[in-house]
Amino acid sequence: MNNKSQLVTKPAAVKPSFSRKDDRGLFVEIVTEGPWETVIHGTMKSQKKMGNHYHRENKAFFFLTRGRAQVTVKHIVDGTSDEIVLGPGEGIYFLPFEIHTITYLEDSDFILLKSYRYNSQKPDIFIDHES
Repeated sequence: MNNKSQLVTKPAAVKPSFSRKDDRGLFVEIVTEGPWETVIHGTMKSQKKMGNHYHRENKAFFFLTRGRAQVTVKHIVDGTSDEIVLGPGEGIYFLPFEIHTITYLEDSDFILLKSYRYNSQKPDIFIDHES
């Protein structure tokens, strides 16, 4: 088995590991591991797409705080594809060599954690020209 074949994983929705709600408000622990160097918050409109690219090094964790989105992951290593629909309070990990495309089914808010900051000299973004 070569190293690249070990990168193929089946996407699965990730739900928060802990939450606490009391008279002060709500506290949700979304993710408890990872090499995150940057945190991004964004909003997207219904039927708009984001992604359709892959990274050779960067890892990411995408988490919906509001809305719904269909996530398509195509594994470059073996050519297989998976789709999953995420709702509020659900997320997904993206690994290197996974083409990820997010289609927003509703107006949505999200948080995106990335293992590396964007570097215009070495962007690590490779567009999927076949889709």
